[in-house]
Amino acid sequence: MTGWGPDLSPDALGFPVMAFLTLEIRRGSGHNTVASHLATIPEVLEAYTITGAGDMWARVVARSNADLQRVIDRVLADPGIERSTTVIALAAQIEHRVLPLARVAAVTPG
Repeated sequence: MTGWGPDLSPDALGFPVMAFLTLEIRRGSGHNTVASHLATIPEVLEAYTITGAGDMWARVVARSNADLQRVIDRVLADPGIERSTTVIALAAQIEHRVLPLARVAAVTPG
């Protein structure tokens, strides 16, 4: 279990724009340093080290498309980030969920 906190909607808080940033980290900078920088930005909701194209993935929110540029600029202010690619989410098809997985795990334990 990870917590019992409130489930807040970024949209309800005034941040209706969601985007996914694929970050390329400069050699020698390190993922932890970049993650520490991202943790200082409230609009960064999640960040993961990834395989494939890019080195890190971040889910961010913004008040508008114009505000998204401000968020991206703040993310890119870290000298450890060499380049980013941004994809704007248009609509959520399946929101973050764990309950279906918990049901399967209960029926067929590890």
